[in-house]
Amino acid sequence: MSIDLIKSIKEAEDKAEEIKKKSLEDSRQIISDAREKAKKIIEEAEESAEKEAKEIIEKAKISANKEIEKLKEEVSKECDTIKNSSRKNLDKAVEIIIGRIVKPDGNS
Repeated sequence: MSIDLIKSIKEAEDKAEEIKKKSLEDSRQIISDAREKAKKIIEEAEESAEKEAKEIIEKAKISANKEIEKLKEEVSKECDTIKNSSRKNLDKAVEIIIGRIVKPDGNS
């Protein structure tokens, strides 16, 4: 074999080794970049989910407060109805008591 051929083979081997090292470095960089992107995507997804959860909770609170106000109004109306009914019964009770204590002739 000639020296030129050996030099050519050596250069090809060196070039192949360089390409191999460059490929390894590139693959490491690609993996690193992919991990960074994945990390950012996860962080954004978590932030988005947290924001959405807060919105859902806020809507639920508003809905619950509306329902509470509605129930308060209903209970207030029921209380008023019971009060009015009991006032009527109170008037009847007073008449009955007066009727029993004070005899029809006006004497006790």
